[in-house]
Amino acid sequence: MTERKGTPDILGAILSGTSSTDQSTPMTAAAPTVPVTPRQTFRTERAPRASAARQIRWEYLVVSFHEQSGWHARFINGHELENWQRGPQLHDVLDQLGGDGWELINVVKSEPLYGTMDRLQAYFKRPQ
Repeated sequence: MTERKGTPDILGAILSGTSSTDQSTPMTAAAPTVPVTPRQTFRTERAPRASAARQIRWEYLVVSFHEQSGWHARFINGHELENWQRGPQLHDVLDQLGGDGWELINVVKSEPLYGTMDRLQAYFKRPQ
């Protein structure tokens, strides 16, 4: 087994709350001293729950895009759009939904969710 170098274990001393100086291991004059303070705990007060009347209820929307001469919306909440190949492209869909009050919360590029080539899903929410 290899021997440990003669350097002080400053992190261990901070975490244990003991002094960082060890009598058997001399510290050099150039080594900075680290003040050791006891661990602090923080308490957070829980805000009172909002009443059911004031609580925001959300509605969600999932739009799956298909890549065919650009990204076109193909499915909305699992329902395939008619003539989606000639529909608006991704940036136009985002503009339209944003104007309707939908907030984009996530975009995922992954395996198909509804169709065989819809590998881009956009998730939206808005207050009901």
